[in-house]
Amino acid sequence: LPGVKPRGMSEASEATHPEPKRARTAAHKADDHLVMSGDCGGTNTRLVLFRVSERKCLSCGKPPDGEVVFSKKYLNSEQKSFSEVCKLFLEEAGGFLPTACCLACAGAITADQKVNFTNVTTGWTIDGKVLREELGIPKIKLINDFEAQGYGLLTLRDSEKKKLNDAMPRPGAPIACVGAGTGLGECFLTADSRGTYTCYPSEGGHAEFAPRSPLTHDLRDQLVRLYDTQDSSFLDGSRRKRVSVERVVSGPGLANIYFFLRQHWAYEDHVSKDVDKEYTDAPKHMKGAVVARGARGGDYVCQKAVDVFSECYGSEVGVAALKWMPFGGLYISGGIAAKNPEWIESKTFYTAYKDKGRLSPTVEQVPLYLVLTEDTGERGALYAAVSMLLES
Repeated sequence: LPGVKPRGMSEASEATHPEPKRARTAAHKADDHLVMSGDCGGTNTRLVLFRVSERKCLSCGKPPDGEVVFSKKYLNSEQKSFSEVCKLFLEEAGGFLPTACCLACAGAITADQKVNFTNVTTGWTIDGKVLREELGIPKIKLINDFEAQGYGLLTLRDSEKKKLNDAMPRPGAPIACVGAGTGLGECFLTADSRGTYTCYPSEGGHAEFAPRSPLTHDLRDQLVRLYDTQDSSFLDGSRRKRVSVERVVSGPGLANIYFFLRQHWAYEDHVSKDVDKEYTDAPKHMKGAVVARGARGGDYVCQKAVDVFSECYGSEVGVAALKWMPFGGLYISGGIAAKNPEWIESKTFYTAYKDKGRLSPTVEQVPLYLVLTEDTGERGALYAAVSMLLES
């Protein structure tokens, strides 16, 4: 009703169309030009209903042709289950029923298309098969959130990415993506004989961190002690001595670097009391942001933390270049890169990227790009949904 807030809507919920048009007929049959996509995190879920203008092949370098019919963000804690979120969304969208749906989920997708959200208060599980039966949508697919990032790369216009070296992309060659944010995501894409790309997720962020200097060796040693638990023991009782690269190259990783430097003999006398208090008082998930602000404000220790971060990030991107040989393009995405492009464009980053010994010339032949947008994952989920529609 006019003036009445839809059920489940709060200040945290936002819609593109407060009063969507109602469908002319009951939604008992799926519309073969409609798709639904979603970005499903632990806190919020953003859903989009999209009408495809023409059922034609997707092109690299541009989003799918069509228009957004309805989109809205929901606060997960206000709903009993993910199924309830989807039902509410379709109801508020006007009763339309899409033919295909792709959901990008912040979690590991099982072989039978399920994902658990451990950080949702009520403990959600999304089951693709059950969801398909409950909603009546013919095709539903769950993908990892960084897999969606990979598909999102295919929608980027030239103005939405910045080239960082002179290497030229080779048509049909593999593409890869590395993105630091709350964690460190990595994925790669390969093309079939028609030039259509398929994205494959990875857990590269959990590979071992490789120190490159005496300082980063000391950093690694501290992180071993910091994250050392009984769970990290071998069967013979000896201790593991490993640290994943995500402990360094991520938002929390930046905080870890500062925590290390503030106690290091070469930097402890340069610690700002004001910055250090802000760091200490900040919630765990915000400590990295405090370090970034401190660096922008000229704080010596924070700037050193950013230098170490940029070196480690560049080195890991170089590792991705070696693993996947992505001569179609290697993209650096994620919130950290988009908010702090100067870290990625720095000499420190690129020097570490290309420093790969005998393979350094090969790495420099990989086209390197900085992604300038932060909605790549949402766009990738939509791209994948449209691909599903075109396959039907």
